[in-house]
Amino acid sequence: MSEVRIRRARIEEVRPLATEYLAEQEERFGRPTSPPLPQGGVFWLAEDGSSGETLGYAAGTLRPEGCTIGPIFTRAVGRRRGTGAALLAAIEAWASDTRVPVLEVAVNASNEGGVAFLAAAGYRPGTMMMVRASGTVGA
Repeated sequence: MSEVRIRRARIEEVRPLATEYLAEQEERFGRPTSPPLPQGGVFWLAEDGSSGETLGYAAGTLRPEGCTIGPIFTRAVGRRRGTGAALLAAIEAWASDTRVPVLEVAVNASNEGGVAFLAAAGYRPGTMMMVRASGTVGA
């Protein structure tokens, strides 16, 4: 397995992956945790260091309080080889270099792998968003 290479990306490069992210999130969880292409987003692309194959992407949205990370998406071919960790490390390095004071990330509560990944990277729960399906309002 070759090295995972991370680079900043333009939104046009991320669009095909965002479509994959959206489809996977809807299939697994009924809806995505994060918008696939956040407004005003900053994007990173993960590529296989040898072949150049696209492995995944990450997005961040700058806000006055800091940066909201999300989504971090890896294709199946990029999983279990450090792609997500490399994307997160690149975002954290960028945030440090640009003096972004706070990094936040949303993860679907039922995404056990995503929760474990972020916990292992040092992220802890902050605000909890509660969700109720629209068909059950008033029921």
